[in-house]
Amino acid sequence: MTDKQAKWQRQEQAVRATQMAFDLTSDVQKSIKKQAVDEELTPSDMIRKILQLDVKSKKTRQRLSFNLNDDEIAELAIRFGVATDDKRAVKQQVADILIQKFSKGE
Repeated sequence: MTDKQAKWQRQEQAVRATQMAFDLTSDVQKSIKKQAVDEELTPSDMIRKILQLDVKSKKTRQRLSFNLNDDEIAELAIRFGVATDDKRAVKQQVADILIQKFSKGE
């Protein structure tokens, strides 16, 4: 089987998969998410592991994200003393603040 055929087959199987969503208490959701982070898994992969199903994805580095509008980016840029259109510099400053705050265990 060629790589192209194998990829097509995997995509076809993914299309046939059924997504399940659960309304669980916030405590249960937090516990699953915390355990997933501790084991460097996604919450979805953590649930698969709990159910003793195959977890095929590699361990993942959890990413944090949040949204900023253009005014907020400009506000932060001014606060940080960087150009208001330099989103990369703003992102780096935010990362530095988060690292500094949480590396000390605050």
